[in-house]
Amino acid sequence: MKGQLVVKDLVASYGSTKILQGISLDIRAGTITALLGANGAGKTTTLRAICGMLSREGLVEFEGRRIDQQTTEEIARFGIGHVPDGRGTFAGLSVAENLQLGAILRKDTADIGKDVERIYGYFPVLQKRRDQQAGTLSGGEQQMLAVGRALMSRPRLLLLDEPSFGLAPFVVRDLFAIFRRLNEERGISILLVEQNARLALALASHAYLLETGRVVFSGTSDEIQKNDSVRRAYLGG
Repeated sequence: MKGQLVVKDLVASYGSTKILQGISLDIRAGTITALLGANGAGKTTTLRAICGMLSREGLVEFEGRRIDQQTTEEIARFGIGHVPDGRGTFAGLSVAENLQLGAILRKDTADIGKDVERIYGYFPVLQKRRDQQAGTLSGGEQQMLAVGRALMSRPRLLLLDEPSFGLAPFVVRDLFAIFRRLNEERGISILLVEQNARLALALASHAYLLETGRVVFSGTSDEIQKNDSVRRAYLGG
């Protein structure tokens, strides 16, 4: 059975510099998959290439539909939400306005208000800050807002790029608990790029390991944690 997201022989470049050397992924519907690797391995580039944000070659298929020739906006319409590194909130707009922008591509406008309230249910602090400019939020609150805005498009697959970066441990704990809830309660698939390999493997059921733009190992989280060379290189033991 094919995965929800199938990536085959994906090559991606920034200008004349080739970053991805022909990677292949198979992401099953309803699962959480981690994409691991050192800085510069190509993790962020992989998410951007899937979303059509840079020059790419190869096959990218989502729910049986080729999307590798589609624009970023079209890919979002198909049901892929992307939370980029650096969060990317609109700093001069309020929390509520940021969430409304997350639904800009939707046609079912009658349900947008209900979804805003659902986001506030996941992240109560955002409701308290609903009229506050996003640029004045703490780092953790901005990350919550970035996730909430992505959820407003009602994605079936969520791409998360370094969501724990720069956040306090207790914020990371709460945020990752929400990711698990989104997966278990709403069936949203997640492809997670995360520098903290232990944290990622505790959440994910499957993982891919990238080195210099290539997949060098893939397997279940247990298999990766039991692999001696992977454990020494990425898990510190």
